[in-house]
Amino acid sequence: MSFVFALSPLLSHAQQNKIDSLVTLLKTDKEDTNKVNHLNVLGRELMYINPDTAIILSNNALVILSEAKNLNEKEKQKHVANTLGNLGVYYSLKADYPKALDYYQKALKIDEELNNKKGIATRLGSIGIVYFNQADYPKALDYYFKALKMAEELGNKNNIAVWLGNIGIVYKYQADYPKALDYYFRALKMAEELGNKNSITVALGNIGFVYKEQAEAHPNPSEREGLYTKALDYYFRALKLAEELGYKNNIAVWLGNIGNVYDEQATSFKSQITRDTLFTKALDYYFKALKMNEELGRKNGIAINLGNIGSIYTKTGKFAEAEKYLLDALKIDKEIGAQNEERNFEESLSQLYEKTGKFNLALEHYKKAMVLKDTLFSEEKNKELTKKELNYEFEKKEAATKAEQDKKDAVTQIIIYSVSSGFALVLLLAVFIFRGYRQKQKANIIISEQKLIVEEKQKEILDSIHYAKRIQQSLLPTEKYIDKTLKRLNG
Repeated sequence: MSFVFALSPLLSHAQQNKIDSLVTLLKTDKEDTNKVNHLNVLGRELMYINPDTAIILSNNALVILSEAKNLNEKEKQKHVANTLGNLGVYYSLKADYPKALDYYQKALKIDEELNNKKGIATRLGSIGIVYFNQADYPKALDYYFKALKMAEELGNKNNIAVWLGNIGIVYKYQADYPKALDYYFRALKMAEELGNKNSITVALGNIGFVYKEQAEAHPNPSEREGLYTKALDYYFRALKLAEELGYKNNIAVWLGNIGNVYDEQATSFKSQITRDTLFTKALDYYFKALKMNEELGRKNGIAINLGNIGSIYTKTGKFAEAEKYLLDALKIDKEIGAQNEERNFEESLSQLYEKTGKFNLALEHYKKAMVLKDTLFSEEKNKELTKKELNYEFEKKEAATKAEQDKKDAVTQIIIYSVSSGFALVLLLAVFIFRGYRQKQKANIIISEQKLIVEEKQKEILDSIHYAKRIQQSLLPTEKYIDKTLKRLNG
């Protein structure tokens, strides 16, 4: 197997060195898990530059795994799941969402069989991203909440920050800006605590987007400008950090979003000079973003940039250019199934044809836009989104309540155990005391009996002594008798 990679201007020197090192290793690797790991790592390095090459690398990894004979089955399946997950990522980057979902689902099934919770959490979130890109917001939110819940169970704060941000994105697209900002600021706070610069730049950019959307809808001109200023502030902070990190994908996104703010500011100004200046700024950022997305091969980004450029050309009276860019954008959106962007550019085409007097075409594209809008933002879907969040919050509270109850039960068990143990000790002590008391009583009885015996013996001895004394006294002559006898004998 040979690999040839030309140096891309998008690659940093360090990244190119890493790729070269991996290619060198692959040339000498045996057909084992080391080679599988190197193929997967190389695919990850190349996925934004050339996802087709990354797909080839992953498929080679799967072939090696299928032919591996001396590999533990569990370990083998883990490698297979990771490789399938990588393929899901690469097809998602190519906007081939059906294939991406297929690979993610296959990887998820294996992870569930292995009870690989980390892998399960990753697949759930990835599936949510695909549904989001397809504008199936209820399913996207469902999978995001599942991924968030598992990330919380695993204590993975980096992933918690990611899924909080992604949930915010769904609410943003549903125009529920307070909820969107709530989730974004929670994600930003956690990312800052972790020092995760990638998550920080994403959260900053998302907050900027919400302020931009709020500005669009605000009726007060001065407050609207204040919101646009906030949006640009967060976007430029996000762009600067993305450039420091060298994250080309994020740079392309923030360039396009900065263009959006200038575009919308221009639309709200009455002064032609100010409008022209702002439209020029917007086009400059759109073309920068378009160039980067084309180099990255990001079809959804390309479509968005093309459509935005077409919309500005409509506003500035360059109708031929506008039609070309809008039709190109719409073609790509239909190919990749990006319904939300498709809706936006159907509306833009309707406006273009209305301005140019092509009213039949204007009505045709307007109707298409409304059908897509009804599909994306129906009341039923809003209810379903709310239900998903309520289910998540309920499950979360239920888990917290159960944990608290378990804690209380544990304390109760400890108390019961302590009381039971204490009672047992008291009972045991009482038995010992009672036994001691009984033994003492028995001892006292024995002592009393022995005392009586001793006393009786002592009495017998004393009686004997007294008796002997009486006998002795009866045998001895009295002093008077002795004195009388002596006097008699001497006389």
